[in-house]
Amino acid sequence: MKSTKEEIQTIKTLLKDFRTAKYHKRLQIVLFRLMGKSYKEIIDLLDCNQTTIWRNVKKYEEFGLDSLLQETRGGRNHAYMT
Repeated sequence: MKSTKEEIQTIKTLLKDFRTAKYHKRLQIVLFRLMGKSYKEIIDLLDCNQTTIWRNVKKYEEFGLDSLLQETRGGRNHAYMT
């Protein structure tokens, strides 16, 4: 995964921001991958599944940093009859 110093610095800045706290694991996964860490190392560091790492890295590569900072919760859309 190719990276620039600007990308790494941006992610480090976001990790310090309390408003992005709920996305820290996603940001850490991408940061470690940009720094050249292997999937096995990230699994050991963050105690997460390989699929989680793969999914977040793929999302970052396809859609950029903003895709990691979006709420991705699905669920049933309730239709109310009045």
